[in-house]
Amino acid sequence: MNPQCARCGKIVYPTEKVSCLDKNWHKGCFHCEVCKMTLNMKNYKGYDKKPYCNAHYPKTSFTIVADTPENLRLRQQSELQSQVKYKKDFEESKGRGFL
Repeated sequence: MNPQCARCGKIVYPTEKVSCLDKNWHKGCFHCEVCKMTLNMKNYKGYDKKPYCNAHYPKTSFTIVADTPENLRLRQQSELQSQVKYKKDFEESKGRGFL
């Protein structure tokens, strides 16, 4: 028995079948979710089991900086350097009064 197309739900015959993203598609139905550009096995990108072209592929963006050991070390080093700078400025300005 022939499978159904993931996009239109009609039967997909072997001559027009594209099997990708764990689904079966007609060649014409295998297009970008956003711009409807027809895709093939070489130029598609799958996200959440849906096909996208390279331009409309959802980009993952990270909003939180993780407290990795390296990030913690860098933050501590930055704080130490800023304290050294302020202490040096303080020592140089001793006895000069406020300007």
